[in-house]
Amino acid sequence: MSRWYIIILPKKLGWSFLILCCCLILLAWNQAQPLVLFTLGLASSDIIYDIMLDPGHGGIDPGAIGQGDLYEKYYVLDIVLQMEKILTAKGLKVGLTRDHDRDVSHLVDEGTRHRRDLLGRFKLMNQARVGISIHANATKDPKESGAIVFYQEGNYLDRIYAQIVLEELERVQVLNERRVIPRTTLLLLKAKPPVLLVEVGFMSNPADLAKLGDPQFRTSVAQALSAGILNFISWRSGEQSEPNP
Repeated sequence: MSRWYIIILPKKLGWSFLILCCCLILLAWNQAQPLVLFTLGLASSDIIYDIMLDPGHGGIDPGAIGQGDLYEKYYVLDIVLQMEKILTAKGLKVGLTRDHDRDVSHLVDEGTRHRRDLLGRFKLMNQARVGISIHANATKDPKESGAIVFYQEGNYLDRIYAQIVLEELERVQVLNERRVIPRTTLLLLKAKPPVLLVEVGFMSNPADLAKLGDPQFRTSVAQALSAGILNFISWRSGEQSEPNP
């Protein structure tokens, strides 16, 4: 038998408590509203691309800055533009969140520039079957180096995708973490398709910075990441074509 309990508060305290609850609800809604509205709006969005490539930052946002005023945004853009050529040559329809030095905050009307930029990239990721965002890291510790691959925690398909890409990336760059790293707070990873965020090295590490400044290294990274994407697409196609037992 169900029982109901009623808590009776003093009149003044009761109204204060009610007002406080309303304020907290409105605050939580206001913070979540942009992503909620985007998620609802994208629920029926069409798939346009096989793969969406996202070079992080751009425009007013330089990303990580290495010694000598070297900017992350230029290095990751070069890697992504090379990936576009590789993947297009393999027959994939490739989308880019940006193809020159700009951000994508113009795609969203409300919020700070940083928030609009994130939501713009999130919007574009949902137009593809697979996505990847390329970055270069930075930290206060100059000894930190190597590549890291992040995926959405709790998503089996994303974890497989991350592992396949990590195995290819390890061929051309040392790893900061020898395993793929789950995250729950990175917005792009919450998009509908499998999406990874890859840190290809540390701008704050002299050895990694020298690598990123080497065009041949950037080409090697572009080739490795492209191979990982192609291997995942092939694996996924094989999984989906397997007959049910």
